[in-house]
Amino acid sequence: MESGGGTRRPVVWAAAGALLVTGFGGGAWALGLFSGPSACAGASLDLPVAAQPEIVPALRDAASRFNVERHRVAGRCVRARVTAVAPADYARDPGVRSRADAWVPESSLWLGVVRGAGDASIPAAGVSLAASPVVLATTRPVEEEFRDAGVEPGWKLLMDGEAGGLDLARRVADPGTGMSGTVAMIAVRQVGGKKAGGVARALRRDAASGGSPAVLAGLVEAERFDRPLAVTSEQAAVAYNGTHRPNPVSVLRPDEGTLALDHPYVVTARDQRRREAAEAFRDALGTRSARDILQRAGFRAPDGTFSARYAREHGLPEAAPRFLRFPTRKEIDRALASWKT
Repeated sequence: MESGGGTRRPVVWAAAGALLVTGFGGGAWALGLFSGPSACAGASLDLPVAAQPEIVPALRDAASRFNVERHRVAGRCVRARVTAVAPADYARDPGVRSRADAWVPESSLWLGVVRGAGDASIPAAGVSLAASPVVLATTRPVEEEFRDAGVEPGWKLLMDGEAGGLDLARRVADPGTGMSGTVAMIAVRQVGGKKAGGVARALRRDAASGGSPAVLAGLVEAERFDRPLAVTSEQAAVAYNGTHRPNPVSVLRPDEGTLALDHPYVVTARDQRRREAAEAFRDALGTRSARDILQRAGFRAPDGTFSARYAREHGLPEAAPRFLRFPTRKEIDRALASWKT
């Protein structure tokens, strides 16, 4: 990936509560210098991208613009095609993996899951497209009850099942299907230490399979005194509120801090031309127009911030939340296995 007079290599670091990778191409692909109505010849080069279902609508919007710009590889137009694939299905099924030239899971933690299962073809890290902090969500009436009772939102609420004399109906994604559940287990362990030992057993009873949107499903229809408290991604709450007015959920940032889902883009194609096509789309997703599409959909920039415009639109702070310590490999493995044990 050439830019200016040298090669820019992606830089990987653990920061802002997520595994982030920067180094989007600022060169020819990002600037569209290889596009134009007469730039392509022959049949188009299909680029299948498997992605986390929640980010698919935004990526398809960006792909439509990318395809119109007629980017090319070896003279052939690249046409990106984004398909929703649950990360657990991608991790479990080699056939699903073989049909995609790039993958965008909700978290870099999924890369370790697939590599740990023996597929070394999956890169150890990718380029973060967007961040979405893991948060707590509840109904507006319950948020008011918390405020009246002096209850501070935090991970300790998952440990006790009650707060300020109020019983809670806690909802968390199964860590095996949704990384928001994994983050919850990591956070509870960091905050509660040994006291957190029995939390997984208590939460497993009402766990949701399918990730953050599944956790929020039916939240506002819960019985008045169930006082639901869900662990979800901030973006899932934004999407939920967009379709559940006038009964939106309230987003509560845990006081102790949190971790973010970083939505890494990894190139998995082995054929060189397909790799170049996947890299071209990756670079296009780093442009300002693509970032606007993602923030409009409720995803933060990779550093965890929102532009002022989209912060106002979503009713959320511009600044990134406070982040917990990045977990060790041992902590991650223990969280992923918590539901099984």
